[in-house]
Amino acid sequence: MAPIPSPDPLGLPVPPWILLTLKVFGFFLHMVFMNLWLAGLPTALVLHLLGSPVGGRLFRAMPFFMAFGINAGIVPLLFIQTLYPQFFYPATILQAWFWFIVIPLLIVAYYAVYLAAFGRWPVAASIVATVLLTWISLIFSAALTLTARPEKWSDIFLATASAGAVHGRYFYWDAEVLRRFGLMAGMAFGTVGAFLVLDAEGFRRGTDDRPTIRRIVPVLYVIGGLIYGLAGLGYAPTVMDKLPRALWLLAGGSLPLTVLLALAYARWPGLWTGGAVLAGQALVLGSNAVARQVVQFQELRPWVDLEDVPVRGEWGSFWLFVVTLVLGVGVLFWIARVVVRAQAGGSRT
Repeated sequence: MAPIPSPDPLGLPVPPWILLTLKVFGFFLHMVFMNLWLAGLPTALVLHLLGSPVGGRLFRAMPFFMAFGINAGIVPLLFIQTLYPQFFYPATILQAWFWFIVIPLLIVAYYAVYLAAFGRWPVAASIVATVLLTWISLIFSAALTLTARPEKWSDIFLATASAGAVHGRYFYWDAEVLRRFGLMAGMAFGTVGAFLVLDAEGFRRGTDDRPTIRRIVPVLYVIGGLIYGLAGLGYAPTVMDKLPRALWLLAGGSLPLTVLLALAYARWPGLWTGGAVLAGQALVLGSNAVARQVVQFQELRPWVDLEDVPVRGEWGSFWLFVVTLVLGVGVLFWIARVVVRAQAGGSRT
């Protein structure tokens, strides 16, 4: 057995089911916006090179996706540190330098996204941003995969330690890291497709862009479905025994189903088929967010059972967090509403 530190003797601030629920909710929000930049940037680049105005529209939306996605990503990151600190911190310490460089890489990528949004060297800027954000995604995939692999820590420590401290240049890489990234990338192309459906049927009604968007959406879903399917072929058997059968089928089958809905939307475009695509993509992200949490819970359960960890009941702090979270989400929706109205006004003029 690996030397796993004991849980915090003071216990969890509130019952674990509340923390897990909030973690899944935050992860879902983060997935929405993170997907939009992960697949949205290469999509915008290709469309820009083909001369489509939809590419420029995606470029201009990227700063908002980045801002919302980064802020939403803080929520699941904080909750995993609350629920599993004795697993998360060792996994990131062993890969310390890769974990540290996330911030400078993100800053450079953020500047590159703004350059593309303002039309300054859009090709070079979007390539730089795409490469850096893909690298960051792989770092997160590696860190969170190693979080659930305590049995490997001792060997990594002995191979990378000097005078009792690791050098932090180790990068955990195995097939699951790539598969998890592939699953996310596949879903990401679907999320970009869903955003374009919302754009065509909601924000851009009556404009000349709609026929182009309606042709792009099924292409994005087919690409996403292929990436997701290839990654899932290797990943699904490894988690079959950790998930309820219904959830396993729902998480694995929801994207192929939404691909079919996207093809139907291309054949019969409109509010009903577009709404079905949006509902299908919400199911894709929601079911995969829940499935990922269940898998993580089951992987770490042999090492620690959260039900056995005492609860100290910091309800005052908890409700302060909930109120702040609701206000924050409200502000995000208000910002999105202002942006949508401004863009709608610009398109009419």
